Amino acid sequence: MQYRPHHIHLMSHDAMQAGLFYETMFEADIEASKGANGLPRCNMRIGDQTILISTVDESVTQRAAGPHSCLGLDHIGLHVEDVANAVQELEIKGAKITMQPRSNGRTTIAFIEAPDGVSVELISYGAT
Repeated sequence: MQYRPHHIHLMSHDAMQAGLFYETMFEADIEASKGANGLPRCNMRIGDQTILISTVDESVTQRAAGPHSCLGLDHIGLHVEDVANAVQELEIKGAKITMQPRSNGRTTIAFIEAPDGVSVELISYGAT
């Protein structure tokens, strides 16, 4: 049996509004759909990764407090060539940076806050 990634699934009180954030920040391709619960869903692609965002009702309120603060899905990681440059571009677009770029000499990372408490890690390899 061979396994390979298919999708990541996020939950939101407004799936399409959340999808617009990813479209604006990361040039995601988004498409409106309907989830298994009958509520709106955003089908999204960032590069080769499929990410689904389903709408849930207002009674769902549990969120992560930030990166490395919850069980289950902790964050989405996106590779970029230059983390510092990406952070500057995202700040111009209005992104909230939750961790400025850090490097250990081989890897550089930074985090931004996405809708619904989702953390997005930007990562590059090499001195950036």
